[in-house]
Amino acid sequence: MAQNIKIDSQSSLGFDQDAYIVCRQVHKVYNANGKPLEAVRSVDFSVGDGEFVSLLGPSGCGKSTLLMMIGGLESITDGEIFAGGKPVTKPRREFGMMFQDPTLLPWKSALDNVMFPIDMMRLPRSRYLDRALELLETIGLGGFEKSKPRELSGGMRQRVAICRALISDPRVLLMDEPFSALDAMTRDEMNILLLGLWQTYKKTAIFVTHSIREAVLLSDRVLVMCDRPSTIISDTKIPFSRPRDIRLGETHEFNEICAMLLGKITAARTNGDGEPPGEIVVGGAQS
Repeated sequence: MAQNIKIDSQSSLGFDQDAYIVCRQVHKVYNANGKPLEAVRSVDFSVGDGEFVSLLGPSGCGKSTLLMMIGGLESITDGEIFAGGKPVTKPRREFGMMFQDPTLLPWKSALDNVMFPIDMMRLPRSRYLDRALELLETIGLGGFEKSKPRELSGGMRQRVAICRALISDPRVLLMDEPFSALDAMTRDEMNILLLGLWQTYKKTAIFVTHSIREAVLLSDRVLVMCDRPSTIISDTKIPFSRPRDIRLGETHEFNEICAMLLGKITAARTNGDGEPPGEIVVGGAQS
């Protein structure tokens, strides 16, 4: 395991002009009962090609809203988002999406759920069928290709959702708390699985979570967001080499980074009542 780790945490945020994903001064304002509600304020950051970045912050702070704007599923009030040098104005084929709920179609088999994006894009099934079967085998669902969602556990359904996100070989993988509804043991299993898949396929990844340990285990960088109106208050480079495994979480260096991130989130609370921010999880399960 890593020794004498130096934690690189930046409070002055910028972006790499050569990055694949770039957000510049991104704002989001909703209309709430006729009054403006500022959800996201002046967000600037970038994600390099093949980099894994987590968005970490308390529940309701705007992490998912920001992710949906990056994916073209939510409009921007102001600012700019680029992917590969082109403005993001709508969903794009190069983006694969995962959500907290696997949202599988109950009448379709695991294989057909994986193939669903291919059918929706009207691409030839024959070109992607072998890839779908290979993905299911890779994540441990070989032999379950014909199973319906009701016949699969929660972790197995989320594995199908991972395959569905990867089936079209997207360049960017956007994940919105995909494991938060799972029990702690299954969540650890899914984190290990995701580490292996990312190591194999090297996707550019943005991962939303409110679990500090999950963010540190998975990421190259962790971006901390404050309470609404949300912005990014720190950008921490995670210094551990890859490949990683779950035992990394037992090291002093790992826990030192987790404590530092928790301190940043707590110091940035905006409610002014002395209470810590809601639903920040240090361990793998919610508390």
